[in-house]
Amino acid sequence: MRTVVLSDLHLGNGQGYDIFAGAHALPAFLDTLTREPTRVVLNGDSVDFLMNEDPLELQVERAVAQARALVASAPTAAVLEALGRVLAAGGEVVLRLGNHDVELALGEVQAVLREALGQPPEVAQRLRFQRGDAPWVLEVGGARVLLAHGEQHDTWNKVDYEHLPGPGAPEGTDAAGYRYSAGSLLVKRLLNPLKRQYGMRFADLLMPDFQGALLAAFAINPGAVRLAFQESSLRIGWQLLRRDMAPLTFGEEAEPDLGLAERVKEAGLTLEEQRALEEMMAGGGVHFGEDEPELLSARQKLGRSALQGYARMHRVVAGASSERYFDLEPMPSEWMEAQRLAQKYRAGAVLIGHTHAARWKQEEGLLYVNSGTWIELMRLPAPEAPDTVWADFLRELQRNPRLDSEHQRLARLVQRFTAVECQPHKQGGAEVSLVEWRQPSGLQVLGSTRVAPVAGER
Repeated sequence: MRTVVLSDLHLGNGQGYDIFAGAHALPAFLDTLTREPTRVVLNGDSVDFLMNEDPLELQVERAVAQARALVASAPTAAVLEALGRVLAAGGEVVLRLGNHDVELALGEVQAVLREALGQPPEVAQRLRFQRGDAPWVLEVGGARVLLAHGEQHDTWNKVDYEHLPGPGAPEGTDAAGYRYSAGSLLVKRLLNPLKRQYGMRFADLLMPDFQGALLAAFAINPGAVRLAFQESSLRIGWQLLRRDMAPLTFGEEAEPDLGLAERVKEAGLTLEEQRALEEMMAGGGVHFGEDEPELLSARQKLGRSALQGYARMHRVVAGASSERYFDLEPMPSEWMEAQRLAQKYRAGAVLIGHTHAARWKQEEGLLYVNSGTWIELMRLPAPEAPDTVWADFLRELQRNPRLDSEHQRLARLVQRFTAVECQPHKQGGAEVSLVEWRQPSGLQVLGSTRVAPVAGER
């Protein structure tokens, strides 16, 4: 049976935070998979349980209510119904957990999604859910193809599977003991309020680099970020500069480290810029054009540093010297992790998601593929662009934080809907392809190769 792997759809609930961009494209793509029985694997972050105003606590009744809001949204409903048609055609559908949809571990939430497939119970019951605490190794034509969402080596977004309840969980696991990652905390307590109150839609597109998203928001509107910290009870001075500007009271628990101070350090601020930043965090709101020179340069450095992390991951750059968009070559850290997983699990191919950056590399008997995302991607200035260009880019984000299309000049959005196909090769082993769905032309192959069977298997 052919297997099609997608990840990072981020299906939403229609309540203003949605970033899923394939409302028409994905159901159309899934319907092409009903011509023959096909296994569809959604490899993490399929639905997004962080895009709401609810407290960040794993509670069954709340998770069920969130799931019902998700399936009631028209784009999400259309995708689930298309998945139902895949099942009705004799295929399989497997949802693996990611760091944005840990609630899918709960049996009560799984029941809500099965109901939304629009199929008889005997068909809907074939929708499967998998925890992501271990990779899934598919045997395809004797080749071993490993699937993992990819957050397992991301310190800030790693899922606490040890305390995550639901079918397949360790005995005695209870929802009250589950702890969300620092990245999830940053989204719920800081980024969501910034999106709601100040329309900073661009922050969602920088995920899973939550630290970069917050620092970009800070560069654009530091007063708004300072207020968000105040409302969240998190200490901005400690988180950004390790300054105890708001000392803990007696008996108060230490707040988690959100990883922001290290990112600020990477921006290379001078002592004068750090002092100006600290004074601003303790004072009133500021805007571009009103800053003293040290604060303005600090903000520009922070914004450029934050966005360049996204640019390095996606190779999403714009400018005369940048001819290649969305380079598929993985970063060294990605390739090293793929090699580690391949060696540990004797896999000839490693399929990952999480970063939203489609990847393709085959070398020394190993294929590494990242399935990309179905949200929009943002083009950035070239890394070597002068400070004036980056300043213009940040000003545009300040004027157009929602990224409305009619006002996009430098900060432009593009779509690249990718997936991975895997099927037995006629010579043995697996044929693996990275494909892109383009409307109206359909599938375009970005890379394809044969993964050899494991020695002694055919």
